[in-house]
Amino acid sequence: MGSEALTYHEKKALGYGTATERLGKDSIGNYYDCRLTLMPAVDPVCTPKGFLFSREAILENLLEQKKSNKRKLAAWEAQQAEEARKQADKAAIDQEAALLAFDRANHMGASEALTQKLKETISEEAEVLLADKRTAAGAVNIKTNEEKMKEMRAFWLPGKTPEAKALLDKPSMETLCPASGGKLKLKDLIQVKFTPVPDGGPHEYMDPVTKDGFTNASRLVVLKPTGDVMLKETWEKCVRPDGAFNGVAVTEDDVMELQRGGTGFAAHDKDLQAKKRFLLGPGSGLADRRGQTAGPTSKFGLKINN
Repeated sequence: MGSEALTYHEKKALGYGTATERLGKDSIGNYYDCRLTLMPAVDPVCTPKGFLFSREAILENLLEQKKSNKRKLAAWEAQQAEEARKQADKAAIDQEAALLAFDRANHMGASEALTQKLKETISEEAEVLLADKRTAAGAVNIKTNEEKMKEMRAFWLPGKTPEAKALLDKPSMETLCPASGGKLKLKDLIQVKFTPVPDGGPHEYMDPVTKDGFTNASRLVVLKPTGDVMLKETWEKCVRPDGAFNGVAVTEDDVMELQRGGTGFAAHDKDLQAKKRFLLGPGSGLADRRGQTAGPTSKFGLKINN
């Protein structure tokens, strides 16, 4: 190569960088598809942010979220109760240790340093036993096992190794929209009503005012008071000036834009491209390779010769 480092074009030829491919229309869902089932929505409803769902699918999803939140809350409450029990046991053991130290100091002539060491030892062993989920019957039993615990050299035993406590955070009881991740309640769902095309095929809908057919490229809005779906242009030119539709008052806050069809890609609304990044090494088909691992080259798409 005649240089210490690869040039930009040499890296590109070897396949370094990001290969992208724009998604075709077959990869994008229809405007009438449910965001959960990716099938035509049955009894369609939409969220305040304009995501369309089948009523049964979103209800099952919200119900399962509520059940999951209850399970998480029960686990958190059980952990809190266990921590409270451990604190109560620790307090009882500390109290018994203080009585034992007082007895040693007054009846056996133990020094203050010795009694303090005794209480610290009992407290340490109590923490080990409580962490090991065993019940400490009393300070005397802990003191009896003190020498045996010191003789144990197996550092891999749970009682001899420090462990980080896996503390659970108090779970939120809010249910979330599976499409946007925002908060969503059952009462927030809005019934959606499409106007079918007369003598048209299945899932062929049109604007209720202008009778123009919808396509996946159409910008659609939903009127909350009636649930009707129409073209955004129709709303701006025909409905908004009158402030009513079919005798029902419609304001700016009663109109929301229906989101376009989803895909299996999480970020499809931001960038309709599939990407793959790979390191310098096996090529992307943009340059021939030689050696035992060489294979036929590919000059198109995202096909990688690895």
